[in-house]
Amino acid sequence: MAMREILFILSVILIFCCSTGTAFGINSTDNKSFQSGDYLDSEVSNVNFDYYHEFWGLNSYGNTVITRYGKLPVLETVEQKKSWNSTLEELSNKIKGTIASKYMYPHGQVVTCGANAKGYFVILFKYGNVDKSLMNEIYSLIDNSAKEMGIQDIPVEFGYGTYFKADVPLSPDVKDLSESKIYFIEEYMKQRHEPIYKGGDIANYGTIPLFKDENEYNVWANKLDLVYKRVGEKIDAYMDKGQLRSFGLELTRLQVGIPENISSEEKMTISKEIYPIIDGEARKLNVTDVPVAFQSVGNYTDVIANSNGNLTTNSNGNLTTNSNGNLTTNSNGNLTTNSNGNKSSDKKVTPGFGLLGNFICLYGGWKFRKK
Repeated sequence: MAMREILFILSVILIFCCSTGTAFGINSTDNKSFQSGDYLDSEVSNVNFDYYHEFWGLNSYGNTVITRYGKLPVLETVEQKKSWNSTLEELSNKIKGTIASKYMYPHGQVVTCGANAKGYFVILFKYGNVDKSLMNEIYSLIDNSAKEMGIQDIPVEFGYGTYFKADVPLSPDVKDLSESKIYFIEEYMKQRHEPIYKGGDIANYGTIPLFKDENEYNVWANKLDLVYKRVGEKIDAYMDKGQLRSFGLELTRLQVGIPENISSEEKMTISKEIYPIIDGEARKLNVTDVPVAFQSVGNYTDVIANSNGNLTTNSNGNLTTNSNGNLTTNSNGNLTTNSNGNKSSDKKVTPGFGLLGNFICLYGGWKFRKK
């Protein structure tokens, strides 16, 4: 199949995914990186979604740290880290009721309770301008509960999250919410929800900005699209040499796919070489600290995705989804959709073509290495 046809199919998928509706309840900050220094030496990259994991609340797709309290324990072995993480989760369950009823949305500004890879207990807020007195109050609650478990100086990180979740619109005006909606949000917030997106397993660079509404997200997505297009020709050269397999826009960041069958050292060398190229072109467009995730990718497979949108290919390579959009392919493999206008396409979905395992609600285009 010609690359143009493949890109057309992907565009149809993107339009469908985004048409199902999402809500943004996100905050504004000055978007300064919490850390400075070399790209690979940063203590935290908010591009790396795997650095944080949630105990309950919404999954964030980019965090900015406000401040940290307490003292980290010594965690030198895998067993120590697992044990500490279990302790933090036990602590989270201990305080869940109080946090949810008093401080968590829709009753307050807290949106996520979790932990990070460093060992901090993490509290994420919905918007910026959080009073220090509020953080002190919440820390006192967490610290007192931790002391009851024999933990002194519990390490807690407070920050802002970037949220992309249709099920719970983070409305700035909660007084307009109905009682049934409030009850739904309360119950939803007390649950753990598996993230759709993952961090790059090779490297994660840059900073994802935090947005106060969907309009700010759209402005950012347009900037990323310009960077993506500007870098395209330079990326093509690496694809022609087989050093890269894919390059595209994913939600709030750029993503670069490096062949999985090369050595770790070579993967890191390529990422160190590629990022300054992307960053340099981004700076020409006044985008600094551009967020990019570098991931290992194999040969494209039949599996597309089956998360929230139930978007899959069956054994014959036919693309299907049964979530409100009715995007399907017929018995001949033709891509169709009967949602809001009975649109259809004669472009076919080819078996053996995958979408990197997480191709849901992407904003823009993708480049794939031609075979």
